[in-house]
Amino acid sequence: MIMKLKKQQSGHAAILFVMCIPVLFGVFTLASDGARALQSKARLEDAAEAAVLAVSAYGEEDEVSTQTGKDYVAHYLHDMSSLVDIKVEKLECSELPECTADDNDRPFVEYQVSGRTKHTSWFPGNDVTVGFGESFDVTGSSKARKFQSSQPMDITFILDFSGSMNYDWEGHAPSYMEEEIPKVPGRYSPPSRLSDLKDVVQMVTDELQVYNNSTAGPKHRVAMTGYNRRTVNESSNGKFVIRDQRITKYNSDGYDAGDTFYPKKTINKQFMVKGAAARVPNGDEKAEFTDIMYTSDFASFNHKIKSFEAFGGTASLQGIIRASQIVSYHITNDGEEANPKQLIIILSDGEDFNHYLGQTETLVDYGMCDNLRNAIEGGPVSSEDNKEDKIVFSSGSSSGLPTNTGEDPSVRIAMIGFGDGYDIHANTGLLNCVGEENAFSANNKDEILNLIMSLVSEEVGHLAQ
Repeated sequence: MIMKLKKQQSGHAAILFVMCIPVLFGVFTLASDGARALQSKARLEDAAEAAVLAVSAYGEEDEVSTQTGKDYVAHYLHDMSSLVDIKVEKLECSELPECTADDNDRPFVEYQVSGRTKHTSWFPGNDVTVGFGESFDVTGSSKARKFQSSQPMDITFILDFSGSMNYDWEGHAPSYMEEEIPKVPGRYSPPSRLSDLKDVVQMVTDELQVYNNSTAGPKHRVAMTGYNRRTVNESSNGKFVIRDQRITKYNSDGYDAGDTFYPKKTINKQFMVKGAAARVPNGDEKAEFTDIMYTSDFASFNHKIKSFEAFGGTASLQGIIRASQIVSYHITNDGEEANPKQLIIILSDGEDFNHYLGQTETLVDYGMCDNLRNAIEGGPVSSEDNKEDKIVFSSGSSSGLPTNTGEDPSVRIAMIGFGDGYDIHANTGLLNCVGEENAFSANNKDEILNLIMSLVSEEVGHLAQ
């Protein structure tokens, strides 16, 4: 009787075991593919985190940043079947409530990278056992913020006001410049590069204003000088004077002979305000622009820039030398000394005209840009001391630019080249002036804005999800 009962129980156990196999296998498959899904999601989020830091350092929302996201996902997820979607976004401070909040004193730009990947299931399941199906998707995302400098800075814009700034982005000249229409098929289509650049400057100052509104202390300030083949600024009687920042050779009629100049003498007088130009190249006199000294009154600053007009050729050396004088005098609308952080940005749509290309390179070799840096930060200079400005040169060395906090000043000089066919590497003098790491190219208005704001920003911070 007992043996018979054991046999019956043994039969029941076998039946129960057989009945449990699908359940146990289902648990196994869910655990296996479930673990894969969790692991894939973790790897995708790691990829998104790495990608968003790279994108925020790059600073733009374009095809390059999207491809960067794709490359990181492909590197981190070797076993994915396909990349379903990748999205890269850049959100300005004005689009983020937490950035525009009254208690936020650090304006920032936020970058977001999100993706979805598809994976083939190991155990898809069937009518008997459960599973994930033939495939499963996982999603992951990450964010990073690039904060505007925690310290106010003085930004000096060196703007190109040559005639080509009136061209559109494809290189077509407007009808009133028929004599300058380049050999580019098609008709002029506004806006012009100059119009867009004016808008960019205003958008930059709008971002700076967010910080200024949040502090009772020192504020961001901006200044501007322009150039074509000469510079223009006001004299003591308020009249505009076209000036040549070079020391040139004069003939008996008082004009420079063959545009010959003396590079060593030019550098020696780099920080001296020049008199009226002995000769103005044809067309350059049609341009209308002048210097604007350091101000935090951005509305007035932009109002003046909107009225400026471009014409003539290009000689960036003129703008750099004039900027040296603007920095050294450092006249501010609030009467305060300079902010410790200085940023100088050269913005141009083409390489220097004709012989000015070589002249810029020569002056850089003679120390034009090193003088500007060392005048601000302190260090050796090869120029005479201008007794009327704020920087003292003694025994061939600068004491540095006085600051409103007493801190040692620092400066970064950068260039942004833009426009159809402009290769910044062809402008060797400018490239040597700023250094390869500070030379950037842009193809449109948005890219210029992104590059400038990247120069203004100083920190990249990861945001936890």
